[in-house]
Amino acid sequence: MSVSELRPNQEIDASAVALSSGTSVANSELRKQTLMVVDDYQSNLQAMNALFEYQYQVVLFDNAKDALTHAQQESVDLILLDLDMPDMHGYEACTELKSNPLTAHIPVIFVTASDSTDDEAHGLLLGAVDYITKPVNLTILRARVRNHMELVYYRKQLEFLSSVDGLTGVANRRQLDTVLLQQFASTIRFGRCLTLMMIDIDDFKPYNDFYGHMQGDDCLKRVAHAIQSVRRRESDFVGRYGGEEFAMVLPDTDLEGGLVVAQKLLQTVRGLNIEHQGATAADRVTISIGLTVYEAKQDYPEHISVEELIKLADRQLYAAKRDGKNRVNYYQVPKLPTPIKDDTQHER
Repeated sequence: MSVSELRPNQEIDASAVALSSGTSVANSELRKQTLMVVDDYQSNLQAMNALFEYQYQVVLFDNAKDALTHAQQESVDLILLDLDMPDMHGYEACTELKSNPLTAHIPVIFVTASDSTDDEAHGLLLGAVDYITKPVNLTILRARVRNHMELVYYRKQLEFLSSVDGLTGVANRRQLDTVLLQQFASTIRFGRCLTLMMIDIDDFKPYNDFYGHMQGDDCLKRVAHAIQSVRRRESDFVGRYGGEEFAMVLPDTDLEGGLVVAQKLLQTVRGLNIEHQGATAADRVTISIGLTVYEAKQDYPEHISVEELIKLADRQLYAAKRDGKNRVNYYQVPKLPTPIKDDTQHER
């Protein structure tokens, strides 16, 4: 008996409504989660869609290769994965998911007609969180998916709490490093552009000395909020790099787009009109920005590292400070650069 024999009509609809009465996690939160279903039979995909579309955002794929590409580019919370598929076996797909830093965190549930304990053990050893055999019990399948979705939800909540800078409310350095690594890997893999901006509050030490640390903390909060407000897309990322320095990561953004955002950042922070009597560039709090754009070329034999990308952006930040502050300096990586020396030690 295959999943296609579940006859997903009123029986499934009613069960889905009944299950939605659970109160452990708000239904509105669960509906924001994305469930990916991978199966080479269209009838099975349609049945699974009917089964889960009331609770989650469901994406369907009839082959593993397209599913893997999607998972690397879009947010996916849980994957229901068939084992026996012609283009790529479920085990191979799971191995690729778990070996890629962009997708290793996504839990995988195998849904298969194979009831072999050896197959189940092998699947779990590869990193799957569950193994469900056909014919499936609808109530049990929904309950297991919901349980795993709740675990994903709580894990993300904990990750959020541990990844936020306590003072400013933006991402902390640990989370910034993680996201930058992930986006950099994705940029190289798909031959795209990535813009990185290092952002520093001008003359912040004199500000702290003149106005005091409590007002300095308030200044940091307001500037961080202003930087965060300039984000145009969900994928745009802001984090506190350290002290009065922040970073903004803009995936799929070329030089022109990066400069538009940078100019908006300068204007937005100036628009806060925070008095700064110790400033050298203006009588208000301003920022300087070092911007680097990296375009990954598929014909490059190798690529620069994340550390080199940061050094390039920091070098431009140093140049912006040197050139008078309250400005953006930029650099676009046109080719593989020579090794970058760390010559950016300076007072900001």
